[in-house]
Amino acid sequence: MMKSRFLPCCIAVCVVAGLMSGCSRGPSAEELTLAALEERLATLQQQYADLQQAREDLAAAEMTLAEIEAIKERDRTEEQVAELEVLPTTIEEINATKDLAFDAAQATLADFLNVALNEFPDHPATAQGLNLYSDEAIMIAGETVAQSGDYKKAINQLDAAVSYYESIGLPPYQPLVDELAALDSMRFVTQERFDEVKKNMTKDEVKEIVGVPYYQNIQIDEKRGVETWLFRKREGGAAAVYFRMKTDKAYDKNWEAVKVKVAE
Repeated sequence: MMKSRFLPCCIAVCVVAGLMSGCSRGPSAEELTLAALEERLATLQQQYADLQQAREDLAAAEMTLAEIEAIKERDRTEEQVAELEVLPTTIEEINATKDLAFDAAQATLADFLNVALNEFPDHPATAQGLNLYSDEAIMIAGETVAQSGDYKKAINQLDAAVSYYESIGLPPYQPLVDELAALDSMRFVTQERFDEVKKNMTKDEVKEIVGVPYYQNIQIDEKRGVETWLFRKREGGAAAVYFRMKTDKAYDKNWEAVKVKVAE
């Protein structure tokens, strides 16, 4: 009878001792680092949301400004005149906000990836952070093409993002793969796409079909009033589309315009 009462008491003491030991241990250094990483990811997500909002606000303000400026001065309402006076300052302020948001996100991203890639390559937070980075890289690559027609630079920007996934054995983010394929297909003009260019097309319509010309391959002849866009071919040389500067519309084209290497 004595033994049957003593054994449960001994077990209870051991369990309590174990619980007290577990409670006093506290989180490990790795757990603390992971918690900080997840907190940094949450901060990064908010910073990118703020950055995107600033971009949308800027686009809206610039569109409003362009719409008012397109109205003849005598036809503008008092409200539009008043808005026209403050919009340039508003746009400048939004631009400053956007730049600050971008710098903050980049700093947080650098800190996040330094820890995530080296210490927690298999953690879901790492893939989430890389996807955020890739979304930003895709947007910046699109801006690169739109502003300068530099498909090579844009592709290199996205290749850098792909390399992060490869370094930790993850498959690349699918939107990243899709955008790389799209950029590569538009980097060189094809006969099929070139044949779709028609007389009196606008510059935007031509860009939609054959891509954005590299900025060094845009030639302006003020004397003749002609602007020439050269588009590189994968096999070498370049095709050309010619625009009347008075109308900014295509009036001619030549698939065999250049037979030697052109800038890229």
